[in-house]
Amino acid sequence: MLGTTKKSMKPETSSDNAVNRIAKGTTFEGVLRSENNVRIDGTFEGELVTKGRLVIGNSGRIKGSVSCAHCETEGEMEGNILVQELFVLKASAKVHGDIQYGQLSVENGAQATGNLHLTSKVKDIKDAGRDKHPVAQKANAQQPAAV
Repeated sequence: MLGTTKKSMKPETSSDNAVNRIAKGTTFEGVLRSENNVRIDGTFEGELVTKGRLVIGNSGRIKGSVSCAHCETEGEMEGNILVQELFVLKASAKVHGDIQYGQLSVENGAQATGNLHLTSKVKDIKDAGRDKHPVAQKANAQQPAAV
């Protein structure tokens, strides 16, 4: 039948694809907190916290502290960086500071200096494996020596 399906005239307001942008030629100083994705093509100085994905373009520069779920950078980052999951450094990336990540991908030519730390996911996996084998734990436990 024709005309039986109607599209809503209301615009979509879903924030699933929302991206907060700092454009090339723009400088932002301060604190930025977001539930959504963030893209930096300009300069950001301060504290940046997002539960989404952070993308730093080729002209982008961040100086300060960063906390995000995922990060992909072609630009420059300096400071304390915490990436919960995958941290991707493209060939033109320059990253310096105290860097914590869940997974790391580095393209040929990228530069990363400072302290790089894999987050505690590895420790959590090891601890989970111990819980599954209590007999093995007891067998490996130190036994008093017979005198």
